[in-house]
Amino acid sequence: MARSIVLAITIFTLASVSSGCTWVALAPDAGEVHVGTSDTIAGCTRVGTTKTRTKIKVGFFARGDEKVAKELATLARNDAPELGGNTVVADGPVDANGTQRFSVYDCPVDSD
Repeated sequence: MARSIVLAITIFTLASVSSGCTWVALAPDAGEVHVGTSDTIAGCTRVGTTKTRTKIKVGFFARGDEKVAKELATLARNDAPELGGNTVVADGPVDANGTQRFSVYDCPVDSD
């Protein structure tokens, strides 16, 4: 009995910790890519789109919405340089499968 309780606690702890983790690293060439909004892309040129996907569950446990959104944005930022863009904007919400589409823009860079 005690062993099954320890096992259940261990599984719950591992699932809780891993459900909050972000596993996607920002690519070196994506460091200058920004996540924008429809209000921030005036004067920008749309250069393409990218569709990103990540896990929304680990086992039976749902990952946090904020972590999933951050991971999807990081994936989009990683794709942007290949398309010639420096800004990504979500085209809609994350769907039930953990997929989100982003438009990629080439925006003027402010030179302060």
